[in-house]
Amino acid sequence: MKRGTGNFSVQFRFLWRRLLRRGKFLLGHDPVFLPLFMRLTPLGTSREITEHTDLVVEGFPRSGNTFTVFALENAASYRLRIASHVHHPSQVKLAVSRGVPTMLVVREPVATLSSYLAFGQHGRPASVLKEYSGYLRELVPYVDLVLICDFTEVVSNLSGVIDRFNDRFSTAIPHFDQSEENVDRVFEEIARQHRLMHRRQDPVHVAPRPSAGRHDISDRARSGILDPRHEALLADALDLYDYFAAKASQQKEIYLAGLAVPPPATNGRSSARRSSPLNGSRAPKRTAPTAARSKVVKSEDAPPPNLP
Repeated sequence: MKRGTGNFSVQFRFLWRRLLRRGKFLLGHDPVFLPLFMRLTPLGTSREITEHTDLVVEGFPRSGNTFTVFALENAASYRLRIASHVHHPSQVKLAVSRGVPTMLVVREPVATLSSYLAFGQHGRPASVLKEYSGYLRELVPYVDLVLICDFTEVVSNLSGVIDRFNDRFSTAIPHFDQSEENVDRVFEEIARQHRLMHRRQDPVHVAPRPSAGRHDISDRARSGILDPRHEALLADALDLYDYFAAKASQQKEIYLAGLAVPPPATNGRSSARRSSPLNGSRAPKRTAPTAARSKVVKSEDAPPPNLP
C-alpha cells in the first residue's frame, strides 16, 4: 500500500511540474504575468526584482545559474542582492525595463537539456527542446541590453565575466577566487541548499556537480535529445544558442579592445553612477522607464536566427 501511494505521489509531482512548466509559457512572456507565475512556484515572490535588487542573473534551467549566483555571492562576501532562478524571459525583460544590471547565462542545448531531464525527470525531449528555443527566441531583441556569458567561461573564468559586467554596468563586484578549494566550498554551499530544498528527491538527481550515479540518467536523457525524430527541434535550439554564444564572444572582444558597449539609458541618470552596496552608496528608488530605454540596439555583426 505504501509503495503504491509513493508511486502515485511521485507521478502527481511530475504531472504538476509538467503542467506548471506548460502553464508558465502559456501565460505569455509579458512581465505583467510574472507575479502570478511566481506565486505558483515553491519560492513564491522571493525572487522578484525590487528597488533594492543589485543585479539579475538569469538563464534557462541547468545553464549554470546556481553556480554563477553562489560564486558571485562568495566573491562579494554575501553583500549582493541578486534576483535569479525565475527561468522565464519576462524576468529579463522586467530587469532591462527597470535598468537593473542583468547577466544572462547560456549553455549549449544538448548538455543543458540532458541535465534538465536528469534533474527533473518530468519533462520530455520534444517539449524541453521547444522550451529552450522559446526562452532564447524571446530574448533575441535584448542581446545588446544585457551581459551574455557562456557556461564554459562561467565555470572556468568567472572573474573575466565579472570584469566585463563591472565595466558595462559600473558595478564593483570583486573577483571570484576560482581555486579548487574555493570552488569546492561554493559547491558545498549549493549542495546544502539543494538538500534542504529538494529533500524528497534522490540526491543523485539534484547533485550540483556531475556524479557517477547520474551518468546513466544523463546518457539516457542525451539519447532522447539526439533522437532523429527531434532533429529539426534540436537544429533550431542549436541555431539560437550559436547566436547568443556569438554575441557573448562579441561583447568580450569589444571589452578586451577597450571599446565597451555603453549600457542602456536609465531615465536621465547616468548608469556610471548607479548605486550598489559594493560602491558605498545607497540605492535610489527606481522610477518607470522612459520610452528611450526600450529601444533595442541592433547589430549587423551577428544576424539573428530565423524567426517565425
